[in-house]
Amino acid sequence: MNILDRELKPWLHGVVSVLLGFCVLWSMITFPELHFTFVDGVNSILYYPEKPAIELRNILKYSSNWVLERASLQERVTELEHTNRALSEEMQRSGIKIFVPKEGNVAAKVMLRYPDDWWHEFRIDKGRKDGIKEGAAVTSEGFLIGRVVRAGQNYAWVQMITSSSFLIAAAVDETRDLGVINGDDKGNLTLLYIPEERRLKNGMGISTSLMGKHVPPGIPIGRIIGVKESKDGFQSIRIQAGAHLTQLYSVEVYSGGDNIK
Repeated sequence: MNILDRELKPWLHGVVSVLLGFCVLWSMITFPELHFTFVDGVNSILYYPEKPAIELRNILKYSSNWVLERASLQERVTELEHTNRALSEEMQRSGIKIFVPKEGNVAAKVMLRYPDDWWHEFRIDKGRKDGIKEGAAVTSEGFLIGRVVRAGQNYAWVQMITSSSFLIAAAVDETRDLGVINGDDKGNLTLLYIPEERRLKNGMGISTSLMGKHVPPGIPIGRIIGVKESKDGFQSIRIQAGAHLTQLYSVEVYSGGDNIK
């Protein structure tokens, strides 16, 4: 009898595990909102035990990246300084005010980024207790990369600018033409609703327009790299993001404005 029990127990455990897994999968498919509830719940439970391991991983990653990419980063910094100086001079000549945030930003680290949602969203390690507000602009290297869509006490989810559901008002720095930035879930950006008679040039800068206190105007987004097609009297402009969207380790969340109701 004892031998029979020992043989049956592993089999019963396997059946119970399969049934529980099936129930969880069925719940996720039937109620998609439970996906984030489950993930956020597990995150709250594992926040403290996983924090030291993630910090050690980030230290090792930053150290290796610093060694391997130092020359490339220095070259990019020099290029950005020259570009920034040229744009600043041009904007000053055009009478355009340069955005300088007064309230400051909250620095955060990227903690989770699903491969299936690589261009859609990611999670950061700061939340409401750190002053993070839903709807707040998120930047990297000074360029807009998304907005906060959900905020917990010690974490927040950021919708990326490359998401197909992301829409934000933007302006061409040199001409002040207004349009809407939209992603395609594949890493590409498009500036929509530009009249087809407007002749915009490659290299022109794109920055945020008036979007409220949580996304102030003047945050750089990227630059024009081409025109896609015209439809119904409007042309779609291809935009190259200014930030390295495939190398997001640290970000900054805009902390100005009042809470969104």
